[in-house]
Amino acid sequence: MDFSDISSYSDAQVPEKLKELESNKEFLGYIASLLFPKSNKYFPWLSNAYVGWKFNKLFSNCSSIGDFQDRMAPLVKSMIKSTTAGFSHSGIENLTDKPTLFISNHRDISLDAAFLNFLLYSHKLNTVRIAIGDNLLDGGFAEILMRLNKSFVVHRDIKGVKETLRKLSKLSAYINHSIQNENESIWIAQKEGRANDGNDFTDESVLKMLYLDQRKDLTLKEWVKKVNLTPVVISYEYDPLDTVKARGWDYQEDWTSELINKNDLNEMASGIFGYKGRVHLHICKPINECDDIRKLANVIQEAIISNYYLWPSNHTAASILPNLSSNYINMEVSAENQNSLSYFKDRLSNLNSQQKEEMLMTYARPVFNKERARLATGP
Repeated sequence: MDFSDISSYSDAQVPEKLKELESNKEFLGYIASLLFPKSNKYFPWLSNAYVGWKFNKLFSNCSSIGDFQDRMAPLVKSMIKSTTAGFSHSGIENLTDKPTLFISNHRDISLDAAFLNFLLYSHKLNTVRIAIGDNLLDGGFAEILMRLNKSFVVHRDIKGVKETLRKLSKLSAYINHSIQNENESIWIAQKEGRANDGNDFTDESVLKMLYLDQRKDLTLKEWVKKVNLTPVVISYEYDPLDTVKARGWDYQEDWTSELINKNDLNEMASGIFGYKGRVHLHICKPINECDDIRKLANVIQEAIISNYYLWPSNHTAASILPNLSSNYINMEVSAENQNSLSYFKDRLSNLNSQQKEEMLMTYARPVFNKERARLATGP
């Protein structure tokens, strides 16, 4: 089967795609605007030229995806150092060199998988191919960058039953082919899109799609074991897009797809360059056996919720939610939560009461969900 329309790029495509980026004025201008906002405003030709020179210096003679990621690794490390207060991880003992289907909660467009890849790369394990919605792929420089970084296309909003089955079958075939024939691990979110409300729930339809290509050859139990299905959970102390998520995207109803794509790109940049506080990634134990899709969804969901690392920001949000009022910010809180309270005071200042509550709920829901899971499973 030809997967070229949805697959990540091959090694052979790397030199050509890098040259496309190097000569793409929109790409150079966008990077320059992020790195040098002041000089780019007054001397765009100068900052663009510098970005082009730097890009060529970093990626010249890059001939494979491995080469590209080798040269990206120091940039990711620098991003972690400058935009977080530390990156920690647990469950490393659950990683092997076996090709793996990682199913993760999803909070940030590009960083969730990037942190996993950085962890894998640091431990000299193969990085993952990353499932990404086609709403982010418009044929521009962002798509080239993402597919160079092993992203592949997940079609959304497919029209018609036959077309839906065709595209989902092809996607399922590509994912299973990657794992079983090309020894490439996969990262995919537990449901379509980010958990903008803070609820890390698993969608059964994602699992049905993943198993679709294998259902005639393997039982669900056999398939789960064959793909080494492993839940992953990431938690950010602060979300650079928390106010954006609280406001929602209803205002985009009359926007063109071009405007929406541009906004998505800006949100991606905000997530990458915005302050995230501390970040923790946990690798759960692989799921050895399961013979029912609904049960499998619940097992994945329970693993993610129970292993979600709660920060003071989560507890602070949960503690002040019932007291939403004009003076709620003056509440007495423990010393360890003072930083979170100061953060919330600043971030909530330009939101209306409904948006304030929604933003706090986004931080608080992992606390509530974890407590529900604890009560359901017992002490």
